[in-house]
Amino acid sequence: MDSAAQPLKDAFNADAGKVRLLMYVSPTCGECLRGAKQGQKDVLATIDDANLRIYVVWAPKNGGRQQDVGRVTQIVTDPRAAQYWDGHRVLTDAYDRMLALSGPCAGIFMLYGPQARWNGTAPPRADYLEDAHAEEFNRPYPQYDPRRFAAKAQEMLKTRTK
Repeated sequence: MDSAAQPLKDAFNADAGKVRLLMYVSPTCGECLRGAKQGQKDVLATIDDANLRIYVVWAPKNGGRQQDVGRVTQIVTDPRAAQYWDGHRVLTDAYDRMLALSGPCAGIFMLYGPQARWNGTAPPRADYLEDAHAEEFNRPYPQYDPRRFAAKAQEMLKTRTK
């Protein structure tokens, strides 16, 4: 991504009207990688809906570097998924501020409804999120549970079509 996260911002806004899932994960964090793998298996592989868009943002957290990303991009294989490296820390800094993340890791899984738009420099607040590190770092979000997360995504997709 560039220093304004423009490619992701453009894709996010082009997908308005669809439910969007954003995985904010580090390529060197075990819980992040486990969460992404579970997300592929228990969320993406179980939801066969063209109205779901997926963005995987690899964050330079927990010592993650761009050279770490190549090997982990095979974790999320869903053809609807687009993957990004946040080398300029645009989203990393924005999400750290917005979500008041404590601890060195990312591991945030977010859902955005069809009405969400990304205006301005900061990404929009998620309509729903779960955190792979909620318990570990005593964060105020629900602990990531891929099956519960999949149910929430399904619910948002059904609501979208009504």
